[in-house]
Amino acid sequence: MKERDTKNRRNLTTTNRHIVKTLGSAIEIKARPESIWENITNVKMEQFSDPTIFKLLDIPKPLRADIISEGQGGKRIAYFDSGKKFIQEILVWKPLREYSFSFNPEKGFKVLYFFELSEGVFQIPTGAYYLTTAGQTTTLQLTTTYSINKRFYFLFNIPARMILKVFQRYLLKSIKKNAE
Repeated sequence: MKERDTKNRRNLTTTNRHIVKTLGSAIEIKARPESIWENITNVKMEQFSDPTIFKLLDIPKPLRADIISEGQGGKRIAYFDSGKKFIQEILVWKPLREYSFSFNPEKGFKVLYFFELSEGVFQIPTGAYYLTTAGQTTTLQLTTTYSINKRFYFLFNIPARMILKVFQRYLLKSIKKNAE
């Protein structure tokens, strides 16, 4: 299995109180783009064990995500073992090429025991998948945009990037196993 990190995008965009950055990872998958597309839009992950670090850091295990309505402006719901959900809005829908969405975590969706994802110090506003096919192989790239309150940025940025990178790799490897 060939896996590589994509070049980190260095957006130092700031909102009122948050610094916003984007992190990306990619994996090569030997499967038809249609199979990969199905596995990024309607995700099934219950069968995979999550990394031990998720348990130690109280990061909810993703179970599945189901498309409610397709296309830009459509909805997808992502379910986690904590009983919480992301009610995602589809931002870009280009079948077999690009799929992006806003996360919109429910109130009370916490990670690391006390970080509320719907508001607060650390947030994850959007994510995107990009498919590039060459011959029998498709490169699947996942990007995640995250933001950290300016006051805590230098304290939390490196740990947040490390945890997000592990999470991205976990998702990409799971999608690869499902698609191949």
